[in-house]
Amino acid sequence: MALTTAYSGAPPGRMPFDNAFGFTFSQPFQHESDFTPANHRVPKVEDEQPIFVDNKSGRALTYSQIRADSLSFASGLLSLPNLDPNQIKKLPPTSSCPQGPEIAPVVLIQLPNCLSFAPILLGTFASGLTATLVSPALTADEIAWILQNAKPRVIITATACLGAMKAAIGKQEGDRSFWDAVPVFTVDAVNDTYPLAFSGQSNGQDWRQLLQSKGKPIVQPNQKLAEEQAKARTAVILWSSGTSGRSKGVLLSHHALNFATASLWHDADYYPASGPQRWLGFAPFYHVFGLCNVFLLGIAAGARVFIMQAFKLPDLLEGVRKHQVTYLHMSPPVAVMLAKAEVVEDYAKRDPKTGKNGFSSVVGAVTGGAPLGHEVVVQVFKRCGFRIRLGYGLSETCSTALQRGLGEREMGEQAGDTGLPHWGVEVMIASGEGYATKEGEKTPAAGVDVEGEVLVRATGLMSAYLPVGLFSGAEPDMSVTNDALTADGWFRTGDVGALCKAGRLRITDRLKELIKVRAYQVAPAELEAVLCSSESVGDAGVVGVYDDDEATEWPKAFVVPAGGKENKSRADLEKLALELKELVEKRTAKYKWLVGGIVFIDQVPKSPSGKILRRLLKSGAEGTKGIEIKLYEKKKRTAKL
Repeated sequence: MALTTAYSGAPPGRMPFDNAFGFTFSQPFQHESDFTPANHRVPKVEDEQPIFVDNKSGRALTYSQIRADSLSFASGLLSLPNLDPNQIKKLPPTSSCPQGPEIAPVVLIQLPNCLSFAPILLGTFASGLTATLVSPALTADEIAWILQNAKPRVIITATACLGAMKAAIGKQEGDRSFWDAVPVFTVDAVNDTYPLAFSGQSNGQDWRQLLQSKGKPIVQPNQKLAEEQAKARTAVILWSSGTSGRSKGVLLSHHALNFATASLWHDADYYPASGPQRWLGFAPFYHVFGLCNVFLLGIAAGARVFIMQAFKLPDLLEGVRKHQVTYLHMSPPVAVMLAKAEVVEDYAKRDPKTGKNGFSSVVGAVTGGAPLGHEVVVQVFKRCGFRIRLGYGLSETCSTALQRGLGEREMGEQAGDTGLPHWGVEVMIASGEGYATKEGEKTPAAGVDVEGEVLVRATGLMSAYLPVGLFSGAEPDMSVTNDALTADGWFRTGDVGALCKAGRLRITDRLKELIKVRAYQVAPAELEAVLCSSESVGDAGVVGVYDDDEATEWPKAFVVPAGGKENKSRADLEKLALELKELVEKRTAKYKWLVGGIVFIDQVPKSPSGKILRRLLKSGAEGTKGIEIKLYEKKKRTAKL
């Protein structure tokens, strides 16, 4: 049925109310339900079935061991002082959590993907405490901001991050007695031997001490939460990417995480055709994409996930072939590598007898976290033989939309969009005529194919942003949350997009990132897609630069040449710049042309999820200065009285 207004999706069906640990280990997809179609039923996950396997060493964690060690770790946590899961911080009601979000004492986890991540995070869930996940790549100043706002009672960090963590703790002002009492445990992710037997002989900071704690309280499996608790109790605090400023803490409840997992599996059209799932776990588990799509879903669906601590293209290529991977979860930069990197060719070429290549086990793939041009999707399909589907989601909404289908026909039909809303998710385009600000009001929708701000409403929405200074004793400042949530329950994404008559979502760009050229708005992602369609371009980022004389912004491109700029002379780069100038002029309207010029650089700065860090491009940060080439001469203006 064709849409008449820009609204797509539907409210969810029935979902059980449970702790995120309990739901994950409840075999949720074994039987048909509102969120498990008959053809998506999964055979019982056996206790000895390997779930997480270290891609390098082959060490494996079975289903039963993850569950048992998570409960043991939960008991170890609760044996520590000042960790009472019933010591709740209650926030005022929000439109996505009318009962008021609740935060238990916080456990900070800062780890790369590793086997130890599983019992540590799931054990925190089982204990009833609130986890916060932090990127290992953060600096001491960035960690200090998170410590200041989350005020964790326990810290678990990678050994490689310990120096930055200690420096961040040292930057905390005020209550020194609190920070001196916070226990810090470490995981030596590089040399980790877990789940092999632990002698207990290492330093007292080793996280496995919590698995060995004596006299600890016993945590019972499948601790049920009442409906109100499941919706209000914060399971995890994620940190928004902060591409344009300081990161914000995103509160996700146990019920939100469970819904996100169920919603993803409901729409898993790659199953059962590909049979038992075998995935590569290189998408960071501390990011919402890796957390929901790989980590939690992998356990619930009984997949075998080969964990990679850090992404390396050769490891991915060999891993796919060796483990016969069925489905890939990737960020856009990985897709660009698969389309353009020379090393891929050895795995992409087909055996003349069988017609198969190194990717023949792969049924499909999904990418999320940042835009990806359709040209790259087509290049990967032609080269490797599988379709990368575009997904859409945010830390605040979990997984929101996904392109459907795995074949070439669907790939062509859905060019440029990010698919239909997931099960139980509603998407609407705001008309621009205001937003609901009080109970009873409704936010008006735009028309079909009319661009506006993308709004999302779902059980998987955040309950609130973590108020800055919440644990300092002040009244919680809910203004940032109230600005993001309408009174009728919609989350304002800050993305610009439209819905077609079939209900598929098309994202144009970020409201804050649009380049204002005269009276027009230019989407950086559109120009990046055009530039990346050239075989001579490895990657590209576009920002707006302000021209005082003309009182406007101009698009400026930062381009990584295919093969790197160090192998090219100035003359080579000038020739490439002219080729790209002509490409943009041929493919776009005049106001979108690269009047700000082109800078050839070694690497486009990106967040771990693949978002371009435009503030670093704009500020001229280290590594972004490169070789600049002007494409257009500035017009001379004469002043007349």
